[in-house]
Amino acid sequence: MAKRGYTKKEANRRRTKFMVLAGMGDFIGTVAAFFVILACVVLLTTLFTWLKGDLPQVIESLKNPIISAFG
Repeated sequence: MAKRGYTKKEANRRRTKFMVLAGMGDFIGTVAAFFVILACVVLLTTLFTWLKGDLPQVIESLKNPIISAFG
């Protein structure tokens, strides 16, 4: 049996359908990337806040052994 080709109207309709699907995929990818970037910013902010609060305690706990080693 011979393969039936597409008419111009069918080809345009098919192309339009795939363009809409590609656009939706791009949109979903952009939204997902936005949330990933937002999560990374939140994690970095939390890390720096924790480091800022913990750093004086770490320095204080290391100060006495260093002073006693050289003193």
